[in-house]
Amino acid sequence: MLAEEVLGDIAAPLPQNPPKKKKNRRPKSKRGKDKPTGFEEYYVDAPITVEEHKLEQDLYHVSRPIIHRFEDALLRFHKNRRIETDRLEVFHKYLNYGGVDVGPNMFAGSDDRDLKEMDSEQILLARARTAIKQENSNLAIDFDAVVKGFLTSYYPFYFNPENEAMIKLATVTIRSFLSYLLYHNVCPEYRENIDAARKSCDIATEELWKDQQLTANGPGDFNTACSTLFGGLEHDVYVENNEWKNPKDDKIQMTKGIAKKVLKFALAVAGSDELASSFKELSGKGSLKATLLEDLDGFEVTEVCLLSEKEREFYATHAPDLDPVGKLYGKTYYDPDMPERDLPPAEQEQWINEDRPIEEFTFFLEESLLKHCYPGMKIIAPIWELNCGFHYFEDIIRAYSSIYTSFPNDLMIGWKKPRELAAKDSDQDDEEAEAE
Repeated sequence: MLAEEVLGDIAAPLPQNPPKKKKNRRPKSKRGKDKPTGFEEYYVDAPITVEEHKLEQDLYHVSRPIIHRFEDALLRFHKNRRIETDRLEVFHKYLNYGGVDVGPNMFAGSDDRDLKEMDSEQILLARARTAIKQENSNLAIDFDAVVKGFLTSYYPFYFNPENEAMIKLATVTIRSFLSYLLYHNVCPEYRENIDAARKSCDIATEELWKDQQLTANGPGDFNTACSTLFGGLEHDVYVENNEWKNPKDDKIQMTKGIAKKVLKFALAVAGSDELASSFKELSGKGSLKATLLEDLDGFEVTEVCLLSEKEREFYATHAPDLDPVGKLYGKTYYDPDMPERDLPPAEQEQWINEDRPIEEFTFFLEESLLKHCYPGMKIIAPIWELNCGFHYFEDIIRAYSSIYTSFPNDLMIGWKKPRELAAKDSDQDDEEAEAE
């Protein structure tokens, strides 16, 4: 009986807690993620009301100093756009580059009660992160120059954009702000200059990604072949049949046999009869010689020549394993970012007056790379001259846009005025200097 009672207790069902009622949870708010940011391709500002128009007429009247008008426009631009973190970082760097200070919110610690006690204008000021120092009011104002300098000189090398979307992130953001200045008539005296800056944004959108692609994929098979056969980096490290292999380098080295094939097909298809004859004659004599051109930073593209359909068919029939080669023309380019050269006084004066020697070049380049080239593009690379009548380049260091502009503005980003020493600290420093 005891056992039955025990077993009965074990077999008896355990008391069940009544099922909990499920709460009807409302989906979390997306916090406006589906709302337009203001940077979409076809986004336009909504028409303003009569009250807003009257307010802006006072805010942006030409009688007010331009730095005050610009600061007010910045506040309202931030308010009317949903600027995400990546975009905000680029925009603030652009403002920094142009001489605008960017820092933490003036009232970062303010709570809702503080903000409720303010009117709309006070709230805008409380949330401000940008300001222009009064000492900068005497600086020259050039919207177009700042855009060119930031997008072509600073942005590509500071942010190193990995895709076209990253480039558009910068150009579209800045162009949107410039359009805002025009739409709200913030700086009517600089209207033409601001419009030119917008056009510079459009050019940068088109060219910067081409610069990145050429730098990443160059210098191409033809230039590598010339470097292997005649002189350059590939010639210096060449080992026949890959007898020496670097286990950390998975690059397939071009053999001299393949290099000769690449070279001969390019000259036969894209080269002139005179050039082909000169190459054949000097090659037969063993007199082909390559010379590295000194005191040159690179070249500026003047013309891009693609192949005809007939010439592409020739490649497809007789050398399907090769990338068809077209021609690229250029002229000497001196990089303004390079240090000044040590020259005799007479030549130094010519250099300062930009009376510098200009040479014209003829290059051969694969069409897969030519599609990234355009007139005005600047390519910084070592240039070699072959004595039969053409040039080649290797190791593309940098590629610049046609509107490339270099300013020292980036050196001032993050700069802070030195703290003035108190009299006591100054006396102490003098005593330490005397003791030394």
